[in-house]
Amino acid sequence: MADERSSRKVRQHDFDDLDERIMDATLARITQVGIRRSSLEDIARRVGINRITIHRRFDGKDNLIEAVLEREARRMLTEVTAIATTVRGVDAQIEETVLHVLLNTRMHRLATQQADVAPDEALAFYTVQGERLISVGVDYIAGMLRHAQANGLIDAYDAGPVAEIVARLAHSLMLTPGGGAVDFADIDSARAFVRATIVPLMKHGISTRAEEKVAEPARDSAQRASACTP
Repeated sequence: MADERSSRKVRQHDFDDLDERIMDATLARITQVGIRRSSLEDIARRVGINRITIHRRFDGKDNLIEAVLEREARRMLTEVTAIATTVRGVDAQIEETVLHVLLNTRMHRLATQQADVAPDEALAFYTVQGERLISVGVDYIAGMLRHAQANGLIDAYDAGPVAEIVARLAHSLMLTPGGGAVDFADIDSARAFVRATIVPLMKHGISTRAEEKVAEPARDSAQRASACTP
């Protein structure tokens, strides 16, 4: 029952001031020594409480870590929303927001310092915990795409698969920032990649060959009509 309550809290992220202080202390500790060596006793001492209080609020270390990860993801997505409201034009909005997600996921101190202080546990941890992070990202991106579709800014298509591609790309960069054809450490290379691939993907979606065949007669008809117009 306690686990169900704490899991519900994580999903709804209805945290109070003490919860936030606990998560701040947790984030600071795991970036110093890694997750395995971060005990609830250490975290409680930083906050000035006892470990039983943390147990009551989060029902253990695993739920606490999950809450910290989700909070950091949501903070970044809040920044994305702010960017989207200050940039003009749908192409620029997609470019700037996706670039922000990809670069900040790759460079977030939780990911980079975890890999430095505890490389043996980083991969296993983000693989296990990655499911929740990807879920948060997919839900957010899909919601943004549907909002843009409702306002006629991008084409009508199934937003779910596109949202998943972008969320999984961001998670992949967190796990393996290098090794590909694109150097995401270079802002110009990353921007060129987003502009050439992600912007058209998010504007037009994923078209199958069957969909293209359906669209071709209508497109050809429109072209013929345009050619006949004096």
